[in-house]
Amino acid sequence: MNYLMNSPIKIIVSILFLFIIAGCASTEPSRYYLLSPVSGGSESQRSSGTPCVSLIVGPVRLPEYTNRPQIVTRSSQNELYRAQFDLWAEPLSDTFSRVLAENLTRLLCTKNVSLFLWNSSAPVDYRVIMDVMRMDGALGKEAVLEAWWHISSGKESKILISKQSRFAEPVKKQNYEALVQAHSRALESLSRDIAQEINKLAKENPPQ
Repeated sequence: MNYLMNSPIKIIVSILFLFIIAGCASTEPSRYYLLSPVSGGSESQRSSGTPCVSLIVGPVRLPEYTNRPQIVTRSSQNELYRAQFDLWAEPLSDTFSRVLAENLTRLLCTKNVSLFLWNSSAPVDYRVIMDVMRMDGALGKEAVLEAWWHISSGKESKILISKQSRFAEPVKKQNYEALVQAHSRALESLSRDIAQEINKLAKENPPQ
């Protein structure tokens, strides 16, 4: 009697178990991405006699909607979409700040470049501070980067340059790798603008 009563339950459990296994077997593997730095180095800056500088990059603040592992795209002006399987390999604020610092290292003649630390006491000529207002895009369309950024003096923390920049890079394919590549190009363009302003400041008033 007990066997007859338990049989339907066992059958149901077995069916549910098979569904779970089938679902796990068909789950798409996650893909992880990082922004890439600009290629090349700063040899041209050294050869041109541009003064070498010390930099601190940060703080760099990104919109809260990007503060998650999933890569965010914009499906309309007011609607965002979070990818299910296409993820940042680390927090976007970390990879953004690191690649920005690496770009400036390659675009400028630098004595040292470090990421922002509240208790940093190292001597520095300039600080790069940034508020990213938008960083998203659409597959097969474009990637958009908008930011307010400031260059301040290292000693007095006096703001020397304050600008707003917007870059839109085409996303050449309908996939997330192409989107991340476009974001990297937009960050490269922003880095070049910042490097150009730092060069001007350094030439007008060479660091000691």
